[in-house]
Amino acid sequence: MKKIYLVLTFLFLSLVLMSCGKSEKIKLVIGFWPENTETKDVAMYENWKAKFESDYPEYEIVGDHYAYNTTTVGSKYITGTLPHVFETWFTEPGKLVQNGYIRSIDEQLKELGWDQYMDESMKESITFDGKIYGIPRDGYGLGLLINTKTFVDNGLLDEDENHKAILYDEDGKPLYPTTFEEIYEASVIIAENTETKGILICSANKNGGWQFSNMAWNYGAELEIIEGGKVRANLASDEAVSALEWIRKMKQEDLLLNKPTVVYDEWYNAIEEKVAMAIVGSDVLQLAQTQGNVNMDDLAFLPMPTGDGTHHYSLYGGTPFVFSSEATDEEVIGILKFFEYIGRGPQITEISKDAMKIGNETAKAKNQPILPVISPWTNEEYVNYRKEMDNEYITIDMYYYQDFYSSIKNNKHPEVPYGAQEMYEYLDTAIQAVLTNPDTANCKNLLVTANTKLQTYLDEHVNK
Repeated sequence: MKKIYLVLTFLFLSLVLMSCGKSEKIKLVIGFWPENTETKDVAMYENWKAKFESDYPEYEIVGDHYAYNTTTVGSKYITGTLPHVFETWFTEPGKLVQNGYIRSIDEQLKELGWDQYMDESMKESITFDGKIYGIPRDGYGLGLLINTKTFVDNGLLDEDENHKAILYDEDGKPLYPTTFEEIYEASVIIAENTETKGILICSANKNGGWQFSNMAWNYGAELEIIEGGKVRANLASDEAVSALEWIRKMKQEDLLLNKPTVVYDEWYNAIEEKVAMAIVGSDVLQLAQTQGNVNMDDLAFLPMPTGDGTHHYSLYGGTPFVFSSEATDEEVIGILKFFEYIGRGPQITEISKDAMKIGNETAKAKNQPILPVISPWTNEEYVNYRKEMDNEYITIDMYYYQDFYSSIKNNKHPEVPYGAQEMYEYLDTAIQAVLTNPDTANCKNLLVTANTKLQTYLDEHVNK
């Protein structure tokens, strides 16, 4: 019996020791992992994963590509398949917080000191009840993209001795369109000489309302007003009607694409020959070359035009990283550590520098144009190093982009804070009606209808 007891005791102690030496790793599920088809990006992330896990063996990085969608985020949360961290849009965190899908990381950010380095407008978009619910990836601004070759061919711009379009006169005054009226005038000339239309105006997938909001602001509109602690929709103001009337005039004179539904993704194929201009975000300009096969040297990216001669806003949005409410404090800390290894945190170390360089080298290997980035972090060390990276890697001629990037800081205008996606959908309907029946459409009535729908949404979901 003693022998049996000793054997059992030995086996028990062995099992205990084995289980102690086999501690579980902390899994960090990264939802912004690239798709398998993006082989160069996957290789880059695998490289970052290996370095991180080597330095932090207690963690295991699990890649799980998730493209955020308003219709899937709820079901993924309910089924427990929402990644620990994922990307969304700056219009979304409020709803995600309200529904309990994401958690605050305020305490962890303040421990690291990251909160004081964050771009203030980006931080505001992810702060609720005084707590921060994510970190910004980057920002973008809407601007006017023009095909300079089309402008030159139609006598709207001159060329220099190197056959490059001249954007400024001798006094430095812009020769490109700076108002919506000038866009109209240029479109008329282009349409008289070619089959190319003036500008691409979106009208579907919420893209139309998104861009129209910027147009309305530049006519002087204010789309939402806070009164007595409640949000009042204001889509049918005279200024907003003027913006929609401009679209109607463009359509009446056949200066837009001949279709009632136009989505944002059409711009990079249209800008070569179908249209001379498009309203585009600074974060996707490279798609003109990578998806549309347009020579980047034939394009210029300019500040958003004004409608009333006074307002020059650029809709300013971007992408935040947010954390599932199921993520533990330990997992949040691990993910924030991983951000250093992919160059997405504010700290500048040899690790983060190497990550940024790898990111740019990967873009070069993909023959992807490299443009300036609207930085999410403001600490001097980070900003200075980003400038070094820009000087080394930017592949476009900044002469054709300088006005946009030098003005965005002063011109940026955040998206409406309440019901933005719903507002965009209601405005899409109004724009489609104008594009379908420009001769009979009543712009005021269409915007009154959109306003009523938005107010109903606000009263049901915000003004409680």
